[in-house]
Amino acid sequence: MLRAEDNKFLTEAGSGTGMGELLRRFWIPVLLSEELPELDSDPKKIVVMGEELLAFRDSRGVVGVIDQYCPHRGANLWLGRNEECGIRCVYHGWKFDTDGRCVDMPTSYPDLNAKDLIRIKSYPVREWGEMIWAYMGPADQMPELPALEMALLPASHRFVTKKWQDCNWVQAVEGSIDTAHFTFAHLSFEKEENEILDIKKHFVNPLTRVATDHMRWIAEDPRPVIKINPHEAGLTVAGGRLTGSDNIYWRIAQFLMPFHSYAPSSMPGENMFGQTFVPVTDTNCWIYTYAWNPHRPLTDAEREATPTAMA
Repeated sequence: MLRAEDNKFLTEAGSGTGMGELLRRFWIPVLLSEELPELDSDPKKIVVMGEELLAFRDSRGVVGVIDQYCPHRGANLWLGRNEECGIRCVYHGWKFDTDGRCVDMPTSYPDLNAKDLIRIKSYPVREWGEMIWAYMGPADQMPELPALEMALLPASHRFVTKKWQDCNWVQAVEGSIDTAHFTFAHLSFEKEENEILDIKKHFVNPLTRVATDHMRWIAEDPRPVIKINPHEAGLTVAGGRLTGSDNIYWRIAQFLMPFHSYAPSSMPGENMFGQTFVPVTDTNCWIYTYAWNPHRPLTDAEREATPTAMA
């Protein structure tokens, strides 16, 4: 068990906190690309690590992530118009581009050049793997985008979605790499047939196989031996269960810094699953969930069957 002060350090992600400043040194997904589907489409309110922001796709197709509020009178820019490469405030018409620059100030005399003195908070943005990523840290320490395998593949080989979770992001990460809870949280306590159906829904691809032996081992041994292998990108976490013989069945998950995880390994050729955990506040988070297959495109049926919760 963690001490209260350690738990506080890990779960607080606001600006100025230790963990919040660490997370801001990495690229963070803030939306799915499909949530800003068209040029000049409606902007989206977002909250990331306690910061109220606004995302929009401008007339060029460029996505901006800026402060949600106009610095003039505090009007919410979400109420404004997304037009001609900028968001125009509904109150006095001040207009801001994707870099947070004020590009038009119709209430000011042109010869004053007042707009050139105004700029609001904005963050660098990239689109990568059907997600919109923002970098919220120091400009001179901006890293490369994370080389997640699913993002390196053609779009046809992956499916990305997201889900809301009412717990802090550390609790969610912990659940994703904890193999012990699988025996109870994802298996039925009734008939073996129900156990198979339940685990198919939550973990394995229901269109490929029914791993009855694996399910039985998980059900029969609730005390997996945990082995951890640190590496330069994070941790490999393995849970070993007895199989009734001299063999051990290992379920292997990956934790990748700072908030990515891969579900326990699939059989060769099967779809793979991963998640990225993004703090909204200190008590809730968005989980970006993705399935991919390195060898072939996903079928429509597989996309529909892709679970939004993996353990």
